[in-house]
Amino acid sequence: MTDVTTCTGRPSIMWGQMPYKYSGENLGTGNRCGHDPEMLAVNRLDLHQPAGGKWPRLIEVGIKRIQDYFHNADALKPLAHLSKKINQDGTPRQNRSEAREGHALVLSVIFTYLDLKSLRVGHYTNSGAFVSISFLEIARRCAMTCQVKARDDEGKVIIGQFKEVPTSRFWRTVRDLKQAGAIKVFEQYEEKDAGKRALTAIKKFSKKFLALIAGWSLLRVEKACKKASQRVGAFLLRAVEAGVENVEQRKVLIKDIQSANVKRVLFGEGKGKNLQPVISGARESVEAALRQEHAEHEAKVLASITAALGRPPRGIEQLKLQALHGYLNYDDFVRRKLGG
Repeated sequence: MTDVTTCTGRPSIMWGQMPYKYSGENLGTGNRCGHDPEMLAVNRLDLHQPAGGKWPRLIEVGIKRIQDYFHNADALKPLAHLSKKINQDGTPRQNRSEAREGHALVLSVIFTYLDLKSLRVGHYTNSGAFVSISFLEIARRCAMTCQVKARDDEGKVIIGQFKEVPTSRFWRTVRDLKQAGAIKVFEQYEEKDAGKRALTAIKKFSKKFLALIAGWSLLRVEKACKKASQRVGAFLLRAVEAGVENVEQRKVLIKDIQSANVKRVLFGEGKGKNLQPVISGARESVEAALRQEHAEHEAKVLASITAALGRPPRGIEQLKLQALHGYLNYDDFVRRKLGG
């Protein structure tokens, strides 16, 4: 590490051949990210504002305890000693403060996007569809991105073009969270004529880890998740009643319209006078909400099968494995749902 003088006459600290963009007080800590081992860099966080202006109590408590973990590693033991190394006095060696800071920052962002109904990381759109948050967006929210040279489809560098990607520090943090059992990640893709196209991965948070972070019993966490489920259910019903359909419901509508068109072409259209339009009521709204929940159930079963196989199921594999992973057809799902 050397010092050079800039055109302003002030010394510029260098790290190897690159200028060190932070102040030099913490260079002795062995990091290049401006980390202060005595203070959590909450100024890095750009947390989105909660709907209604207030986080649910469980999320609020969780964020505070996550940030307290930076100063007290033993508050989250599954995260605290990931290196498995032992100190000279025989005690487990805790993670370096730089790693703890990464855990605290990334978990803080994840918590603000945590859907307590399903424990997925993302948010609902106005149409009632759930959108998973990308790792890039999470990294942006805790200032853990960098610019790299852009490449074309053949892997060649595009001169003068750059793209934003999460830093290696961010990916180490995600690896730690997966290793500690805090989150599970299910990679997704879709088949295209030109090959496979990657989709945003589904991120699922551990209910046990959630209880550990909040310092709540599993029973209390269950109650909080049940309340969240009721809130989301009410939102989905309002979305349906307002005439907004999610992706799955649009597919059903298109199928119904196509079927009706075929019948009209084959058999003609009956004539009548003074016919009144059918008005959907509460029953139809509840039916739509149940269809939405069953679609989510199907997605969870598929994610479980994919995780077990280590890849998406092929051909009739999904049908063969569904029962082993708790799949219920729509009628059985409704009976269980309405039966309590």
